[in-house]
Amino acid sequence: MWISLKTKIWLSICSIVFIFTFFSYYYFPRQQEKLLVDNYNSEIQNLSNTVALGVKIALKEQNFEGVQMAMEFVKDDPRLQFVCMLSYDTIREPGKSGFQLKKTIVTTVPQNHQPDPEGVSSDSVIVKKAEFSTKTMSGAILLGFNTKAIAQNKKRIMVTALVVSLEILLVGILIGFLLAKHISKPVEALRNAAEKVGEGDLDQKITSINRDEIGDLSIAFNKMIDDLAKARADLNDKNIILVNTNKTLNNTMVELKETHAQLVQSEKMASLGELTAGIAHEIQNPLNFVNNFSELNTELIDELKEEIVKGNFEEVDAIANDIKLNEQKINHHGKRADSIVKGMLQHSRNSTGLKEVTDINTLADEFLRLSYHGLRAKDKSFNATMNTQFDPSIGKFNMVSQDIGRVVLNLITNAFHAVREKKAQQPEGYSPTVTVITEKRGDKVVLIVRDNGNGVPEKILDKIFQPFFTTKPTGQGTGLGLSMSYDIITKGHDGELQVKTVEGEGSDFIITLPFLV
Repeated sequence: MWISLKTKIWLSICSIVFIFTFFSYYYFPRQQEKLLVDNYNSEIQNLSNTVALGVKIALKEQNFEGVQMAMEFVKDDPRLQFVCMLSYDTIREPGKSGFQLKKTIVTTVPQNHQPDPEGVSSDSVIVKKAEFSTKTMSGAILLGFNTKAIAQNKKRIMVTALVVSLEILLVGILIGFLLAKHISKPVEALRNAAEKVGEGDLDQKITSINRDEIGDLSIAFNKMIDDLAKARADLNDKNIILVNTNKTLNNTMVELKETHAQLVQSEKMASLGELTAGIAHEIQNPLNFVNNFSELNTELIDELKEEIVKGNFEEVDAIANDIKLNEQKINHHGKRADSIVKGMLQHSRNSTGLKEVTDINTLADEFLRLSYHGLRAKDKSFNATMNTQFDPSIGKFNMVSQDIGRVVLNLITNAFHAVREKKAQQPEGYSPTVTVITEKRGDKVVLIVRDNGNGVPEKILDKIFQPFFTTKPTGQGTGLGLSMSYDIITKGHDGELQVKTVEGEGSDFIITLPFLV
């Protein structure tokens, strides 16, 4: 629960006033009354002892006038109610066993007063007893004083306590007002000013400043406002500069995006160029088969006509079967050439982002050979061993084939460049080898492109998937190939692209894809 400072001050003052009032009006008066009664009792007891002592001395001297004088010792005291001398006698009552003490009043001052021999006090009279014993007699002096003096003293004590309590209350109220004026009001002013500063109003200043800690706080607050106003002015100036800088950055960003798009297209066209060279070599083989079987069928048709003229229908049937078989081979190699062309068209066009059922083993095999022949088209002296270890249990599964094809082609092409670079260093007994492996691991499909090149230096290992980072000489690469491949695998297919390398021995680029049927 929120409580204001002013309320806390008044609660503290009221608590202190209540405590002092309790002690001044209730506790101290009660203590004074108790002390007053105790003193009164002691005084009466001393007087009764004094009278008893006088009576005892007078009895020892057989001075009965002295006894009377001792009895009248306190008769002039206005508080006196009575003074009485008792005589103690031991008697045995008839019919009872044992003895009893009988108290007999001998004399009383004033004489018309008949006190209780037991000496019991009441609200109006305090009775004290002082015993004496002589050879002549044994007895006691009962001295009774009224309580009017005590009542009057109590009244004076209560009046004094009431006056003191009122004075404490007035002093407390005065202190409360002074504290509220010198503490709560300045603090409240500080709070109100701070709230307005929090709302953005920096024109607030504390004008009334006391020469105390709150005054020092007010001075610090005013300085803080000045510093904030200065900081705001500086910030506004910097904001203007920042706005202008943002405009420049936005323009630069637009230019960078355009440049990036051009570089991406350049990277695609570069890979497409290598792919086209490989396709030219690959497509030549089915075209040669198509041409050869077409020429053979032309010759067989001429023979077929001759045999028809001769009426040799068995030979006609055999030649027709050969022609049919050749047509099937022509159709097969024609479809092979068609698939190669379609693959090139798919690689060259922009990805649709739609997943389709694809055989990753076939895709990897085609791009392995196309990449190799593309590199051979540029460098006739280059030779390398191509190995494949395909897991036939994978079958077909959903993927964006254009995108995965680009990634596989890029990784295989990089692998061939790595082994060619190491071959150029002419290490003894070195045989360039690129291996493509596929495996099914649970609900994942793994494709590994392995080379036995020089490997990736450890100092750049954490940078190879960054955009524009490349180890190729200027003009031979944009550094977008691995970056795009990483984005395609991780963002486009929720997969992973990792590299394991041993410097000087080779590298494994590992693609892990979720198996989606």
